[in-house]
Amino acid sequence: MARYFFDFRQGADCCCDAEGTEFAHVEQAYMEAVKAVEDMWGELLRKRQDPRRCIFEVRDEKGELLFVLPFQEVLDSCRDREAPPIRFGFETALESACRTKRISDEFVETLHSVQQTLAQSRALLRVKV
Repeated sequence: MARYFFDFRQGADCCCDAEGTEFAHVEQAYMEAVKAVEDMWGELLRKRQDPRRCIFEVRDEKGELLFVLPFQEVLDSCRDREAPPIRFGFETALESACRTKRISDEFVETLHSVQQTLAQSRALLRVKV
């Protein structure tokens, strides 16, 4: 297992990780950094500090920089990139309302037709042969 060091930067300030943490591979270290960002986000906001200005610089045992994880990147990954624009939602709702009205009108017509047929059937049953 390799040791990874998570240096925390907030603007010009840096807090270096002197101990590090062991992980089987760099992907696992990255996922741990993402979890740490998620955990720290709320605390930074409570302290009235802007989490978007923060980053993790992750280094290996030799001190080589492996990756940089801006906190903003974690926030951006939470956004639904496939969300339709509001206009699309309005158009869809309008189409749905029009379709619903048309089907409702057709239902009322069919209901009136059935009522007329039923009335005619009752009239015929009253006629004696």
